[in-house]
Amino acid sequence: MRRILLTGAGPRGFVGRNLAPALGERYEVFTPSSRELDLCDYDRVARYLEMHHVDTVIHGALQSVLHTGPEDVMLHDLQMFYNLEKLSAGLEKVLYFGSGAEFDKRFPMENIREEDLGRSVPAEYYGLEKYIMALRARESRNIYNLRLFGIFGKYEHWQSKFISNLCCKAMYGLPLSIRQDCMFDYLYVEDLAPIVIWFLEHEPGHHDYNVCTGRPVSLREIADAVLEVSGKTLPVAAAKEGWNLPYTADNSRLAAELGPLELHSLKDAVTELYAYYQTCKAEIPYDELKETR
Repeated sequence: MRRILLTGAGPRGFVGRNLAPALGERYEVFTPSSRELDLCDYDRVARYLEMHHVDTVIHGALQSVLHTGPEDVMLHDLQMFYNLEKLSAGLEKVLYFGSGAEFDKRFPMENIREEDLGRSVPAEYYGLEKYIMALRARESRNIYNLRLFGIFGKYEHWQSKFISNLCCKAMYGLPLSIRQDCMFDYLYVEDLAPIVIWFLEHEPGHHDYNVCTGRPVSLREIADAVLEVSGKTLPVAAAKEGWNLPYTADNSRLAAELGPLELHSLKDAVTELYAYYQTCKAEIPYDELKETR
């Protein structure tokens, strides 16, 4: 049985925390907390992999930007990545989650393709760290960049994450807010596990893939879907008029290898997420929610 170290699966995690149950049904999955395993400590990571006979790493951990500056986050994230990169020679595969920010968010991304990486060098810390990782993955033997654009679902930070924030506000009957409308590509986190499992069980032809729906949608359309699911009539306000730059990608490379992607529709995904927040409404303070933008 495959033995996997899955990082970022703790109580404050999002992608890793959502992946853990599905992966645990098929593989032996280890999900140490950051206190149990400091990924910035190379020797500790090496001992952990050897002790648990890990053959695969799925790296979903990120340093929280809430408690430190962006330059420190970049240093921390790169240190984690390069420790795993150094240890990858003794592993079958390393999968990690890149970002559309690798393409430099100063410029529009409209159905952007993997071949467009390097059109410009990102000028902000997060995009630059992911760009550096992507270039290294391309040169590697067994490191694969599953590049996410928008991803949403339970366990994300509802105070700041767009779709979860909309669901929580609608649940409480608060006005919905959009910073500025734009075209986006949001993947429902429940659709990620089957994609990850494919990469674990097959030999990909490339080292980076746009993992997205290929179905761009406007932020206003998402707000309308939340209103439809909630059954409420609430105002939707945009802080800034007009359109922001698009943030969408082409997923034909992914689809060519995996075949037709069976993904939730936007409405079905929002329906599931809204139902989830209804089950934990008591954990979402109204006074804090109403102050979010």
